[in-house]
Amino acid sequence: MTARGRLVVYVGPMFAGKSAHLIAAAKREADVLALKPGFDTRDGSELVSRDGSHLAAVSANAWPADAGRYNHIVLDEGQFWVSPHYSGDIVQDILNARLRGASVTVGGLDTDYRRIPFDVMTRLMDEADEVIVLTARCHICGKPAAWTAKSHETGQLLETGDQELYEARCDAHWSLPDGP
Repeated sequence: MTARGRLVVYVGPMFAGKSAHLIAAAKREADVLALKPGFDTRDGSELVSRDGSHLAAVSANAWPADAGRYNHIVLDEGQFWVSPHYSGDIVQDILNARLRGASVTVGGLDTDYRRIPFDVMTRLMDEADEVIVLTARCHICGKPAAWTAKSHETGQLLETGDQELYEARCDAHWSLPDGP
């Protein structure tokens, strides 16, 4: 019988280094499948971190048919792996991979810009063997920041973006965005 793999989840706000941790985890392994959400067209076919590290990745809207041949799977932007952007249940797909012996490392936002938990990330954290909570630096004061804030309302909850739309904020400086 194959030993069960491990599930490690990195969570925190934007700008906390989640992608850098995923890339580093992947580079420590020899047999890795790196996945990114199919609708996230930033950076082409790579996972890219603000620290300059990068890794070839497969853009996917469903669990890849060949995922069973990999011993380690890294999955970026865990909060985006939901309908309508993903066909299936990513949590169950990850648990199935872990049962067959694969180790899975996931990075994602634990809460949205309103500080409401992403259900898919909560479910993954509940199933994880290890949850690593990262913080960023508040874009206003530089103190540890646990929250992602949106600079202006766009009407979209699941939306890619960077510093033009999002900032990391501490408790004292987090606020909801101004209207559109």
